[in-house]
Amino acid sequence: LPHEFKYNDEPRATLPEFEFLPGGARTDDDNDFEWTHLWFMDKEGVLKLPYPRLVEIWKANMNQGIWVANKKARELMDEGVVPPETGSTSRNPHAGYNLSGQFCVESYGLLAPGMPQTAADIGLHYARIAVSGEPLQATQFWTSLISLLAFHEGTLDQALVRALAAVDLRSAMAAVVADARRLYQQHPQDWKAARQAFREEWAVRRRWNGNSTPVNGGMVLLALLYGQGDFYRTLQYAMALGYDADCNAATAGAVLGYRLGFRHLAALPQFKLPDRYLNKTRPSLPAESKVSDQAQTLLRVCERVILVNGGERLEVNGQPGYRVRLQDPRVLSGLP
Repeated sequence: LPHEFKYNDEPRATLPEFEFLPGGARTDDDNDFEWTHLWFMDKEGVLKLPYPRLVEIWKANMNQGIWVANKKARELMDEGVVPPETGSTSRNPHAGYNLSGQFCVESYGLLAPGMPQTAADIGLHYARIAVSGEPLQATQFWTSLISLLAFHEGTLDQALVRALAAVDLRSAMAAVVADARRLYQQHPQDWKAARQAFREEWAVRRRWNGNSTPVNGGMVLLALLYGQGDFYRTLQYAMALGYDADCNAATAGAVLGYRLGFRHLAALPQFKLPDRYLNKTRPSLPAESKVSDQAQTLLRVCERVILVNGGERLEVNGQPGYRVRLQDPRVLSGLP
């Protein structure tokens, strides 16, 4: 958060040092939209909560710590508008660019390991509350990428290319991935040069604003590429590259954290995170819970996703496990 929108015209001069929340985790819009949805998905046994039910949930919970497209969607609900109309560009002026299509969806990739179509489908359902058009391409890309990483044995760059199969090739998101990969290859030792070239193309020439999925998606991609699989270094880049840096670090962390696993993260010397999550924004949820309890909630929903998509429970070397029916990524929502 100290780096959010601090570096727009230029990146941060140096990579910042940081610790992993020594006081524990807490509610923020980078996590509590998904956490609220996951909570009710688990309690009600429904993967895609019906939109009228989501209006009830949002009216009870989404009244603070809410911004831009999500805030407008919430206001529209008070006028009787129901999703996906709350995320239409005709009613929501932020719907056609807003970062909600990226930073509010990563958990849906975690729910569907090896099932990118299912991940994107669930992600699109919830993203449409606040956005439409181009941001939905980001939704499909990031959910599919995270889903694929559950069983991906190649490089992260190869996974980025494979996840493009979930994106309309006419979209800005497809071009953003291509540009980020090209600029990294052109400037492998100069992250600032790559960042400035990307800014010139997408923020200056194409005029996407600093709260958009193309600009911030590019920052996440550059962080992942320059981080080279190092979790701490990747987050340093995500913060220093600028724009909506807290959201971008959250997305980069979700991607790489899923690839590396919790044991790897907890062994990092900067990891100071107690097993504690404080909720100060969403009244229907517990005021305090454990991060590990949140993980168990996610795993229960994940099991449901696996089973309804043709998977099964089994034992692996005497331990409980699952057989997953794998999917290839594909475009579920194209551009007009």
